[in-house]
Amino acid sequence: MKIGIVSPFMPHEFAGLFDEASKKLLPGIRGVLATPVTGLARGWLERGHTLSVFCLDQSVSSVQVLRGEDISIHVIPKRRARYCLQDFYRTECRLIRESVHGEAPEVLSAQWSYEHAFAALQCEVPTVVTCHDAPLRCAWIAKNWFTTCHLAVAWRVIRKAKRLVCVSPYTAAHIQKYFRPQGAMDVVPNGLMPEVFQRGERRLQKAGSVRNSFVLCSVGGWGVLKNIATLLIAFASVRERHPFARLVLFGRNLGTGQAAEEWARHRQLHQGVVFNGSTAYEKILDFLESDADLMVHPSLIEANPMVLMEAMACGVPVVAGRHSGGVPWTLDDGRCGYLCDIRDEGALAETILNAMNQPDQRRALVSRAFNFARDRFNQERAVSANEKILREMLTPVPSRENQNAQ
Repeated sequence: MKIGIVSPFMPHEFAGLFDEASKKLLPGIRGVLATPVTGLARGWLERGHTLSVFCLDQSVSSVQVLRGEDISIHVIPKRRARYCLQDFYRTECRLIRESVHGEAPEVLSAQWSYEHAFAALQCEVPTVVTCHDAPLRCAWIAKNWFTTCHLAVAWRVIRKAKRLVCVSPYTAAHIQKYFRPQGAMDVVPNGLMPEVFQRGERRLQKAGSVRNSFVLCSVGGWGVLKNIATLLIAFASVRERHPFARLVLFGRNLGTGQAAEEWARHRQLHQGVVFNGSTAYEKILDFLESDADLMVHPSLIEANPMVLMEAMACGVPVVAGRHSGGVPWTLDDGRCGYLCDIRDEGALAETILNAMNQPDQRRALVSRAFNFARDRFNQERAVSANEKILREMLTPVPSRENQNAQ
């Protein structure tokens, strides 16, 4: 198949496939991390498909085209949010349509139910839209103009799409209940690349080594949805019992001198906290494999969070929200992670302390979570399931007249 992917994308992940002219363009392109899409793209290339990727990126001022064997990536300029949302991404949609028509893919895989999918559905090419979140719930929790406008985009996308993929049963139920989609819907969880599980295998072989301190970590961003403020309050209580514990934060506005640290210092909650901020994906995986003792993910809402899957695959135990959307399903309803009310800093602190103080239980949970993740979040399975759905989009459905004639 000639597959088009319309999605946030990180072109640097495919640098080894580009021709020399394309490699020279890469330093001027920032890219947007979209880990589940990277795995799908790699899988489809390995199966012999031809890929054309169309991604929006604020780091470019004109369309940049990167080419290699069996792959082309169109990096398309994106205006700042306040300009995009005034006209519902009119300029971005036009540029994506022009690029898609130039490459002429047989079928499109549009990731996330926002601007990329909105543009893809205007291209008059069979399109499958993958929903990675619960738009109404996100907008309700965040309560800001950006998520409200994106909710309107998601409504148009979901109602127009003829085929939807949801990454968890929670997401599918949310979409069905609040958006009443007209098209068919499948549940296909995200997949993890084999090299992530290799990290977990190495870590599990070293299990039992003694550490001088207990290291917690969290990967997310500053704001209402990711709920890092509650974690900082809870961690202060943890440190009262375990003064040598550390909390390492990764993500947007979680760096030195940024919003999270300023908030924490103002409330004397910064002791023992390392503010790393936005960090390269591979470095976070390195940290999970070698340094982390516990992943705490206090997010209020998730669909099928990659960060939890990556922690499980790397052999790191997880604390997350009992009522955070698709989180319980991702953690097999608590059999593969510690679930609690992450809105309550006291409950969160007690759950963290429970995990810290029961090493035997923690080791058993880690082993169970690793095997569960390797089975449910298998990359080959995700690639195959999505490939099958794309092929079905290319298979004409017999009309009633033809069926009756048969």
